[in-house]
Amino acid sequence: MKSNWLEKVKAAIKDHQVLVALLVLSGLTATIVELQSSAPTKTKSFESPATHIPDGFVLVPIEVQNPEALDSILGNFGVVDLFASHPGGSRRIARRVKILRAPLNPNHFAVLAPEDEAPLLVREPGPVTVAIQNPKSAGTDFVRPSRKRSRLHVENLE
Repeated sequence: MKSNWLEKVKAAIKDHQVLVALLVLSGLTATIVELQSSAPTKTKSFESPATHIPDGFVLVPIEVQNPEALDSILGNFGVVDLFASHPGGSRRIARRVKILRAPLNPNHFAVLAPEDEAPLLVREPGPVTVAIQNPKSAGTDFVRPSRKRSRLHVENLE
């Protein structure tokens, strides 16, 4: 009985060889098309943010004290206030500066600062705390440290 059934299948295939060949060919074509459409597409070449820095400004990398909080609420860029931590508390060092998340490493950030104000950011030791501002806020402002007067009074005794 088994051989009888097998013989009938072989005879049907012989009679319909062209049809079987077309079915196999269409299956292979569908598989190739599916593999090509699911293949990763070529990504755009990376364009450095440095190409978009306005004249007279610099992009200053900063160490952020609260990166996990920023991951939750900040996209690739925004407007922020920066605070430096000191033993007596914290002090605002910049208002309404534009911040950028590093495109190649989203855990790192940089702020856009006028060239002459960049040293104020660089000299701050340790990480800064970032407070997000309304992006429509205008007018970047860097807070210069106040110069405390010495309580010592020097007199010339000559």
